[in-house]
Amino acid sequence: MAALVITLVLMGLAALIPAAAQRLTARPAATPQPTPTRAAPPAAVLLPDERDRALDAVMTIVNDHSFGTAFLIDPQGDFVTAASLVSGSASLRLIDNTAGMHPVRLVGVDAAQGIALIRTPVYATPLAFGNPDTLLLNDPVVLLASPKIENLASATPAVVTDPGETRLALRVNDVPGNLGGPIVGPGATVLGILVRTGIALPITQAQADIAQWRGQPGSLLPLAPMPANLVLRGSDDTSAPTAGISVQSVNPARASATRDTLVTIQGSGFVAGPALRVRFIPVASQAGAFDGLAPTLVNPSTLTVKVLAGRAVADYAVQLVNGDGTVISSGIAFSVTF
Repeated sequence: MAALVITLVLMGLAALIPAAAQRLTARPAATPQPTPTRAAPPAAVLLPDERDRALDAVMTIVNDHSFGTAFLIDPQGDFVTAASLVSGSASLRLIDNTAGMHPVRLVGVDAAQGIALIRTPVYATPLAFGNPDTLLLNDPVVLLASPKIENLASATPAVVTDPGETRLALRVNDVPGNLGGPIVGPGATVLGILVRTGIALPITQAQADIAQWRGQPGSLLPLAPMPANLVLRGSDDTSAPTAGISVQSVNPARASATRDTLVTIQGSGFVAGPALRVRFIPVASQAGAFDGLAPTLVNPSTLTVKVLAGRAVADYAVQLVNGDGTVISSGIAFSVTF
């Protein structure tokens, strides 16, 4: 019996040992790697051409003591901005993206909503409105400012921290010069207006005011002084003259009454001829207009003219009489200061 038991045990071991050895020497199977998937880009990341196209309509509004941002919303020259930038100001000026200076009509202010509408004729493509109701928590958006301002980022990334119906809370590195700027999303469509630090009014909340204000003439205000902390980029850095006959920029935009100043005017459609002259017409007076000295055509988009010392301290609209006698009136302003 003992011999039989020993024989059965040995036979069992002979059967188990090869299987155990095979398990010990077998390599573990590799864990399958998941197939990588490409993450979708954030919805509000702007392509460079979208950003540049949108920035054409974003400009700078100057009041009695500071400056902020405004953006064009229709071809007749209506700009939306923050109410705090214009409410109570005795003077305003708009600086376009060629450094052209424009007198401004104040059309409407809604202090409760924090927005205002101003009007001045400019050559730019208006921004289109988007739908802020599609925004979700942590969605990326972009805050725009004029590309003409040296000390202000033209495109600042932001994140929605509270997509409310009546306000948009944002995590954004904004500064006072950004106030009134557009918050844009996919395709650079406007989703809101920055009305105070980190807070934007959804554009849908502004549309009733805008519709009402568009039918009003507004009040023309004197040109505001240039703030000391406003630094402009060179006039050839951000915008080229548009097609057709037009005056697009005047550089410098101000001159001292104590010395002669050579002024460069840029635009399009300029022609040489005996009628060529540049006339400076006071904005707030019927008297005191004068012609610049020695207008010189550099090329069809550039001419120079000298403003002599001794001119009255005032704000002037710039009018060009082309060499063929065509009169080109502009909304661009030129200031003579002390």
